[in-house]
Amino acid sequence: MVHLAVTDANAQKAILVSSTGKFFEFDYVNGTCETKELTNFCSLNVPGFSAAQYKNKVYYNSGTQLYEADLTNPALCRPLSVFCTGNSMTADKNGTLYWVDGYSLFRLPSGLTQPEILGALPYEAAGDLMFYGDKLLMAARPSGGLQNYSLIEVNISSPPNSKLFMETPGFNFFGLMNVSIDCNTNKVYGIAGNGIGGSDFVELDMGARVGFGKLCSINISVFDAASPTESGEVRGVNVNSISIKPQCTGTGLGEIAVAATSASASAKLSFTNNGGAANETGVFPNLTAGTYAIKVTSTDGCSKDTFATVRLIERLSVNTLTIPDTCGALTGAVTITPNSNHTGFRYSLENAAYVVGNIFTGLSSGRKSLKVTETNGCILDTSFIIATYRPPLPVSNVSITAANCTAANGSVVLTFISGVTIQGVRIDGGNLQTSGTFSNLSAGDHALQIITATCNFDTTINIPLLSTPAPVVTYTSISPDCGDKNNGSVQINLSGTVGPYTYSFNNSAYSNNNNYRNLASGTYPVSVKDAQGCTFASTVTVQPYQPLPITIQPLVTPTDCFNEEGGKVIINVFGTESPYFFSIDTRNFLAGQEAKKLLPGNYMVQIRNGNNCLVDSITLLVPEQNIPGVNCDTVYVPTAFTPNADGKNDVLRPVFGNRTAGFVFRVFNRNGQMIFETKEPQRGWNGRFNGMEQPQGVYVWSFMYMYSGGRNRTFKGTTLLLR
Repeated sequence: MVHLAVTDANAQKAILVSSTGKFFEFDYVNGTCETKELTNFCSLNVPGFSAAQYKNKVYYNSGTQLYEADLTNPALCRPLSVFCTGNSMTADKNGTLYWVDGYSLFRLPSGLTQPEILGALPYEAAGDLMFYGDKLLMAARPSGGLQNYSLIEVNISSPPNSKLFMETPGFNFFGLMNVSIDCNTNKVYGIAGNGIGGSDFVELDMGARVGFGKLCSINISVFDAASPTESGEVRGVNVNSISIKPQCTGTGLGEIAVAATSASASAKLSFTNNGGAANETGVFPNLTAGTYAIKVTSTDGCSKDTFATVRLIERLSVNTLTIPDTCGALTGAVTITPNSNHTGFRYSLENAAYVVGNIFTGLSSGRKSLKVTETNGCILDTSFIIATYRPPLPVSNVSITAANCTAANGSVVLTFISGVTIQGVRIDGGNLQTSGTFSNLSAGDHALQIITATCNFDTTINIPLLSTPAPVVTYTSISPDCGDKNNGSVQINLSGTVGPYTYSFNNSAYSNNNNYRNLASGTYPVSVKDAQGCTFASTVTVQPYQPLPITIQPLVTPTDCFNEEGGKVIINVFGTESPYFFSIDTRNFLAGQEAKKLLPGNYMVQIRNGNNCLVDSITLLVPEQNIPGVNCDTVYVPTAFTPNADGKNDVLRPVFGNRTAGFVFRVFNRNGQMIFETKEPQRGWNGRFNGMEQPQGVYVWSFMYMYSGGRNRTFKGTTLLLR
């Protein structure tokens, strides 16, 4: 089946889909049928079967699924989610697709994904559908009483009542197409198989309902055909509809909107009103009442003239009868009565959708917006007010008993007005009850709700506080005796008239204990409860330990290199927290005692009082001093020597004082290896190691001597060995 889609009406060009599913461009020129295969018709490369055209869109099925191709851009070819097996297909002026599968007629409006089944035809489709004017024509096989191949006029609203339009003996049309020959005239052609692998192109006289015969032969087997005008439109301008809004008195001017189309896909339309400026929308707003000449012109030289009349509609007017809202229970209502000469009234309350009904119920109190429209589209924008009605509280007396401090022992008793039906009463959102008595209430405000048959009453009731005299509370607090101890204490001192009293210290349970020990410094919450259950809260602060000032007098004896007792320190401390102690060199002493055997250096001295609390600290220097005229802590090692056996400077030995308990002298080579050691004063290094002379160069030495008393001192240096 070849589907023909006209792209240039004057030249009678079309697009064909062959029996092999390929697409071809068709051109009838001077009695010759010319075809050319289109290799870029659809980017999906899906073969075609039956097809239809609407403007620049070509719709075709592959035997099961429907596809949409764009004549201006092959890349826009796409599958649609529609199941379609029809062997005859066309489109109407609105882009709605129709197809027939055997005897069944289907319709798919633009934008839908599920086709409608319109019903069964009495004739079987042969190969194509086409609109001729407003008639839907189908090429049919001999069936249902038909003796020849024929064109059937399909009754869309009642398919079983479809009827014969004309017979086409000898021609089984697999394709039908309209071709525009001028702005207002279409010619109809049919394509039928010739039995030898090609097809015949036949012109039909739709007025006389006869065929003119074959015009030419097509060299491919054609399975279907269509054109941009298969919708029944002519190439020229078709005015599809004119929408007119009247001039509404007092609320707006009129408007004319013209909807028009052209069968020529490339043509553009322009619209003029009373010969004024042209636009491309066809919409002419802000018009006063009157008759207007409308002209629609296409860019291919076709035009259509028509007229439209804008009427003047009198101003809308309505009356509103309202019922107030009682107690906020949404009992308000309004009845709207038109009092102007209009028809088709519809109403919108609070910008909701328009409805025909003129009574609105279930309304809250307040101003409500109202819009009224009628058959001509005129609108009245107004408002009305739903009043509020609230009857008096149905209570003749309220008796209230105060609550004792924090105890929930207050109460309220309500006496209701005689004759009022009380459906329920509750406090603080609790359960409904019919009695007006509520007990076990704490002091403060409570939400009271009374429900009657006509109203909900919400109010607040206050239970007063029956307070007692506050006691006089003082505190005796003792700070910890050290900053790092928790041995502070607090005693609560109280005088009052509503005893006995109990105490809560630092959020503890209430008890009769008023003395609290083993406390760190800080602020603690305190609550006192009297015999009536009233509580009185305050805080008490345990101050941190503050050391008392002291005077420190250190006495330092320097150390020397021959004093076995080393340095000495005496720390005298004067203050009010004696006895005092001091610690030095990890040893503890009573203030005034002497600390001995201190090596030279800096010492941290800590002072503590009799409670072993740190009250102060100082840094002391124990200096080192030599006995005058005695070289006891120095050593001399020559900076160079020449072990060449000339009797001069052949041995390297240290020179030092003679009041030491011992010494060690060592020599190291550049690799850090010890190559000489002696503890004998007269023995020195002769420049050999393991009997071998050592190379010329710099060597490192160390000298450590020991004092009596166990103190040591070390010296280091370098010597140059020369050869």
